[in-house]
Amino acid sequence: MFILVKAINSIITILQWFIVADCILSFIPGDSLYDIREIVGRVTSPFLMPFRRLQQRIIPGLMIDFSPIFAWALLSLIQRIVVNVLL
Repeated sequence: MFILVKAINSIITILQWFIVADCILSFIPGDSLYDIREIVGRVTSPFLMPFRRLQQRIIPGLMIDFSPIFAWALLSLIQRIVVNVLL
């Protein structure tokens, strides 16, 4: 059971760091990091898209993307629930 909790924690932590990398890479202009951006985007996009759509419905035209914050919060909540249920 401990191995399962450790694996889930590791996966969630890696996904959270990919979200941070996506945020940082969004500020870097140019195509010099295109391959890295594409990899990070493929990992984070399926998780961030529902939050982006929700934000677009609630506040259309907002220039700031809050989806990484919502995704991070949801991942932290899932992590805590999984740890409490499995331990």
